[in-house]
Amino acid sequence: MKNITLTGFCLFTLLSLSGCVSESKNDANNNQYSNADGSSAAPTTVTGGSAAETPASSPSASTPVDTQPSETTPTETTPTPSTPSTPSSPVEPPDPVTEASWHRVYMHYGLLKGQPHEWGESGGYLSLRLAENAYEGAYSMRLDSTSGLLAKQLLTYRGSDNDYYTVTIQSISGNTVNLSTPLEKNVWYGESVWNFYENPSHPNYRGYQSIADYAVRSLGRGLLNYGTHALLGDSWFSTGTVRDRLQEKLSNTTMINLGIGGNTSFDLLSRFDRDVPQHNPDFVWVMTGTNDYWNYISTAQYKQNIRELISKIEALGAKPIIISPSVGPLNYGSSELTELSRAYTDAIEQLQNGY
Repeated sequence: MKNITLTGFCLFTLLSLSGCVSESKNDANNNQYSNADGSSAAPTTVTGGSAAETPASSPSASTPVDTQPSETTPTETTPTPSTPSTPSSPVEPPDPVTEASWHRVYMHYGLLKGQPHEWGESGGYLSLRLAENAYEGAYSMRLDSTSGLLAKQLLTYRGSDNDYYTVTIQSISGNTVNLSTPLEKNVWYGESVWNFYENPSHPNYRGYQSIADYAVRSLGRGLLNYGTHALLGDSWFSTGTVRDRLQEKLSNTTMINLGIGGNTSFDLLSRFDRDVPQHNPDFVWVMTGTNDYWNYISTAQYKQNIRELISKIEALGAKPIIISPSVGPLNYGSSELTELSRAYTDAIEQLQNGY
């Protein structure tokens, strides 16, 4: 009886021990599906190469190495660009050059085509006539004679609108003059054509008239045809031809001629307060440069004198009209005066552009 009892007790003990081993194996198998942080949440899912952000605590030292992408891997949503530590301001485009508060007549390169009195020109007043009609846009004119003309010489002609224009001779073939630029207007058979320069420093009568016509065409009759106009300058004004022609073109104005032969830009400054304010002008025209380059006044000084004249005119409440200087002649074949006059012209352009 004792043996039976002992055998039953042993069998019960063996069965109990077997159950404990089985529970231990099941716990170990369950632990294989735990997250690295020990939680029971589902593992991180990677979509399109990106891992969904799931906040997690730092793994313990005993946690197995994670084979998924690191925490710096971008998320499934579009990443937000990082903000620069010192954001730069947007680059502003440069301000456009604003129009100056004064008007400029581009006589040097416009009307005069940059063409000086040629060495050896006959000068004076040479009147020629067209042998046939010449049309706007044409590059040649056939004259009754080309005697006394030279290549590169500047000519004046009257167009079909009764305005005076200029053109430069490129070459001469018989009685035909070939032109460097096209005719701006029709010129009819029998109409006159003239040389422009009377002498190396001055135009002739028709040349002066073309200056007035060019200025009105350039600036616009509507802009100019009112008020009092003071013409402050040298002998290019003092002859009176420019004043008379301007008065003819601008009939609603009063033209006051303040030109004095031989004046430089220094002279215009020195007599300005005496001669100009008393007329209470709406416009003050400035014509200077010829005597400046003959006296070799520096470009910097010429520019400063023009700047001061503009300031004086504006202080009166008048509008300055600056005529770019004449073209310095080829003096005994030298271009020194020509180059100085071009430098003066550049200086006026700089002033108009604000520097």
